[in-house]
Amino acid sequence: MNIKFLLKFGKRTHLEDFVNGLLYCSNAEQFWKIEDEQKIKGQGDTLEASTIMHAQNITLLEPKTSNIIAQLGQSKGKVGFEPAKKIPVFCLFAVYEDDCIHEVNGDLKINLSEEKKAKIREHFPNADAVVVIPNPETFIHDVENSIGCEIVADSIRYFNIEDGFITNDGQIAMDMEYSMYLCQDTPPVKENGKNRYSFNAAYVYRILQCKDVYFSCEQEYRIILPRKEIENGTKYPIHMSTKYEIQDLDDFFK
Repeated sequence: MNIKFLLKFGKRTHLEDFVNGLLYCSNAEQFWKIEDEQKIKGQGDTLEASTIMHAQNITLLEPKTSNIIAQLGQSKGKVGFEPAKKIPVFCLFAVYEDDCIHEVNGDLKINLSEEKKAKIREHFPNADAVVVIPNPETFIHDVENSIGCEIVADSIRYFNIEDGFITNDGQIAMDMEYSMYLCQDTPPVKENGKNRYSFNAAYVYRILQCKDVYFSCEQEYRIILPRKEIENGTKYPIHMSTKYEIQDLDDFFK
């Protein structure tokens, strides 16, 4: 793991639960509400468990019969992945080496840029405190050993999801790196000289590991419980082998 620290931003009252061993997980539906109802794009995201489909030609088929329902020309539309919308997610900020400085004794010290600090305040306007996790691997092991179910812990990948790419002929196309990432678990099938890619529902959690480049400043690291579903925010008890402290956000940024 090349991540040097993990940070958890939030309200002090919520972070008290975290340092006392409660992992508060949200689902995609909650992230939708934060952007839709609270108008906070950053902490909220209406594209959680969804994507924007950019296509030059679309053919809609009836799933059971494969009969053609409709054929469309150049189109753009939001596509939701139903099995992913209730999967529990816990979000953190990943600190890399270039976010740090070396002290005289060789230790690393977090030194976020002014731009990143400003973005954090913009995307998480209600946060007044932070928890610093100086031992990311130990923390992840603690979660794995405590939570009692499968977890997927990894950094978010950022792609051109919302706006796509402009091709040489002026068309809007999807980010193929994004598509390939989602479909990596199923080998492509060759049909009529073209490759057909499939996104396997068993790996639908991968949609929760991808976000639009708009959010890249968040340097997000997620713990996902891919085989669980929650209706609302849910607290999972975790045995922490390290005692973490809550810091005032203003003091931390100074």
